[in-house]
Amino acid sequence: MDMKKFLTKDTLILVVLFALMLAWGPVYQKFFPQPAPVKPAIAAVATNEAVTASAIPAPVIPTPVAPAPVTELRQPPSIARQPEVLVELTNALVRLTLSSHGGCVKSVELPAFTATAKDKSPVVLDFGNVPALAYGGLTGLDEFSDFKVTVVSNGAAARIEGVSAAGCRLTRTISLGNRYEVSVDDIFSNGSGAALALPTHSLSLGSMGMLPGETTMTGVDLLGIDTLASVGDDGVRHWSSKRWFSSDLTLVDFFQELPRRGGGCVGQPSLTRMMPLAIRERIATGMTWVAVKNKFFVQILQPKDGSSGCDLIVERTKGPYEKAEEPPSWMAAAVPSRVAAAVQFPERTLGAGESYCRSLSYFVGPKELSSITPLGLHKKEVMEFGMLRLLCEALVWSLNKLNWLIPNYGIAIILLTLIVRIIFWPLTHKGTESMKRMQALQPQLKALQEKYKDKPQKLQQETMAMYRENKVNPLGGCLPMLVQIPVFFALFSVLRSAVELRYAPFLWVADLSAPENLLQGMVPFIGAINVLPLLMTVTQIWQTKLTPAVGDPMQQKMMMWMMPIMMLIFLYSMPSALVLYWTANQVMMIVQLYWQRRLKKA
Repeated sequence: MDMKKFLTKDTLILVVLFALMLAWGPVYQKFFPQPAPVKPAIAAVATNEAVTASAIPAPVIPTPVAPAPVTELRQPPSIARQPEVLVELTNALVRLTLSSHGGCVKSVELPAFTATAKDKSPVVLDFGNVPALAYGGLTGLDEFSDFKVTVVSNGAAARIEGVSAAGCRLTRTISLGNRYEVSVDDIFSNGSGAALALPTHSLSLGSMGMLPGETTMTGVDLLGIDTLASVGDDGVRHWSSKRWFSSDLTLVDFFQELPRRGGGCVGQPSLTRMMPLAIRERIATGMTWVAVKNKFFVQILQPKDGSSGCDLIVERTKGPYEKAEEPPSWMAAAVPSRVAAAVQFPERTLGAGESYCRSLSYFVGPKELSSITPLGLHKKEVMEFGMLRLLCEALVWSLNKLNWLIPNYGIAIILLTLIVRIIFWPLTHKGTESMKRMQALQPQLKALQEKYKDKPQKLQQETMAMYRENKVNPLGGCLPMLVQIPVFFALFSVLRSAVELRYAPFLWVADLSAPENLLQGMVPFIGAINVLPLLMTVTQIWQTKLTPAVGDPMQQKMMMWMMPIMMLIFLYSMPSALVLYWTANQVMMIVQLYWQRRLKKA
C-alpha cells in the first residue's frame, strides 16, 4: 500500500467526520431518523376563515386546490356578551386562567420557571387568539352569550356550564392533578324535546410561540406539532421536520403553493403569490393524542376515546419589507412564529333527554422527561431524542443527579464530561498508543516504500505484515473522536429540548441553553461575543499539538488549524452548555496526554 495515499485517506476520514458535524442537521436526520411518520390523507389547506378565540371552525375537506391566502389569525366580530369573567385554578406547579367567553383556558402560569434570567416572575403561556380547550364548529353552541364558571374543590377544579339556543347544555369539569396534568370531562345534554345533532366539531390546543428572552438556533425547529395516530404502527409524527430524502410534508411546506410543496431548493417553480401569513391544515387520520410545543414547554391533549383527525394551525413571520403587490419582496420559505392545533370529532346525534360524556387528559407544562415519561403512550417522544433516546435519557438523568449533588448545571456538565472520559478511557488510551506506535514506525515504513516503490502489491503486503507484527491498527487513532460523536449528538438533542438548562447560569454565562451573547449590541459589525468557543479553539489547537502525529508535516499543520476553525464556526452560536462540554473534553484530553508522557518518561 502507498503510505502517502493511505495517510491521505486517514486524514480525509477525520475531515469527513467533522464536516458531518458541521452539517449536523442532515446527518442527524439521515443516521438517527425519527420514527416513520403517519401518512394521512391531507386536504389542501389554508382558508380565509378566521381562527377564532372562542370557537375554532372545522373546515370541510375539499378536493385539493391551491390554497388561498390568509392575512392573519384574527378574531371575528364578537357577538353580544357580558363582560368576560376570568377564574383561576391553581396547585403547586400550575395556575390556569379560565374564561367565561368560550369556557376555555386563556393562559397558563408555571411558578416553577422564571420568565427570563433577570425577570424572576413566573412563566406565562399566553395562548393569544387561539385558547386551549375551546370548542369550534358546534352550531348553536357558538351562539352562547356566556358560560357560567364556578370554582370547586378549594380552587383545584371548576365547573363550566352553558346552554345553547337549540337547547343543548354543555357541562364541563376541569380538574388539576398533582403536577401538570389536567382532567377534562365534558357532558353534552339534549334538553330539547327532539333529537339534536352535534355536527363535526373541534377542540383546540392553545397557540404557542417563542417566549421573551429565548434565543433561536439556526437550522433547529423550536416550534412544533406532534401527533400519534390511533391506527397503524408508524409512531409519533413530528410535523416540524421530515425524514432525510423522504417526501413527507412539514409545517412550512403547507404555506407553499401545491407545485412547490415537498421540494428542495433546486427545480422549484416560481412563486405566483405571496405566502399566506397563516394556514390551517386538516389531517384526516384518527389521533390518539396531539401536542403543541415551543422550545421548552408543551401541551398534550388526549381524548380518551380518540379523535377523527386534527387541524394544524401555524402562523408565520412576515418579512420586514414583504408586500403582496411586490413579488421581489416575497419570502421563499416560511418561518413559523406561532403554532396551534385542533382535535377533530365526528358528528353525533343526541336523542331527546340523552347525554353524552367525553373525557380528555390535558398536559401543559415543561418538556421535562421526569414529568412526561409517566404519561405513557410514547408522549416522551415530544422531546425528539430519536434513535439516541436511551443515551439522551441517560444524559438527562446524569445531569439532574449531578446537579442535585452540586447545584450548578455548569459544574454538572464538567463532571459528566469527566465521567464520559473515564468510561471511554480504554478506547482513547488505546487510540493514542496506536498513534504513537504508528509514529515510531515511520522510518521503517519509508524504507519499505523506497524498497518496493516499483512493486505496489508487495509494498501493501509488507506494510500490513509490519502492522500485524507490531500490533498496530492504522485507524486506531480515529477512536478518540469516534467515541465522542454519539455523545455529542445526544447532548445536543438534550440541550434543545430539556428545560433543566433554561436560564441555568455558570460563571459569566447567564444561560447555558443559549450562546453567551456578551456585549450584544455594543460591538459594531460583530453583534455579540462568545468567549467559550474561543477558549475551546485554543484548547483544541493545544490538544492537537500534543497528539502523536503521522504523515506529511504539511498535512499535520493543516489539520492542526483546520479542525479547530471548523469547530469554532460550527459551535460559535450553539448553546453554551454544548461548547462547555467540548471545551472540558479537550482540557481533559490534554491532561491525559501529559500524564501519558510522564508515564513514558518514568
